[in-house]
Amino acid sequence: MNRGFSLLEVLVALLVIMLLFTAGAKISILSTRSGSYARDHTLAAVLGHAGLVRLAGLDHGSPELRAGWHRDPANPIEYDGRGGYYRFWQIDESPMGKQVVLFVVWNEGVRKASDFGSLVSLKESGCPQVSFSEIIPSP
Repeated sequence: MNRGFSLLEVLVALLVIMLLFTAGAKISILSTRSGSYARDHTLAAVLGHAGLVRLAGLDHGSPELRAGWHRDPANPIEYDGRGGYYRFWQIDESPMGKQVVLFVVWNEGVRKASDFGSLVSLKESGCPQVSFSEIIPSP
């Protein structure tokens, strides 16, 4: 009767253990990325909502509500210890009031956000972004 394990059995066991550790490492990396993705989108949503509330509270004749492309003077915005968020908005006149489309953009990997001069340059950058839309009624 043979006692112990053969070399083949030991190698198969090591292969199974290696596969389990590799799967665990991949799950850990995916979990970290998902957490970062969720945090970035949550912070962008907070900044976007705050921006819309601020714009809605301005006087209708304010320079920040004139038709055209606007950059937040606070860019780049640091929030919750994280920097690299940029806020922009496009104002268009409509019969119901002022149509506001607000964008929050941030850095991700090699795609770096900056002070974009137009909606076209923002879209071409490939940076992650969240947009919000609202109509500010005429007085």
